[in-house]
Amino acid sequence: MKNLTCKHCGGSVTAGDENCAHCGIPLAPDYGSSPQKKFKLFFIGLIIFCLAMILWLPPDWSHFIQ
Repeated sequence: MKNLTCKHCGGSVTAGDENCAHCGIPLAPDYGSSPQKKFKLFFIGLIIFCLAMILWLPPDWSHFIQ
């Protein structure tokens, strides 16, 4: 089994445990087995959106200010 660290107390837990043996906090069912894919996709999408806005928006805003 894969040894992991409890994010609450820092104790050692193994993948598949339901609770931390040290502090008793419940662990996620897939704790340590899969990355957060939705967050990664959202973050990559956000970066692409920001880059598109940087390229699309005008670099000189002085003609908008009267």
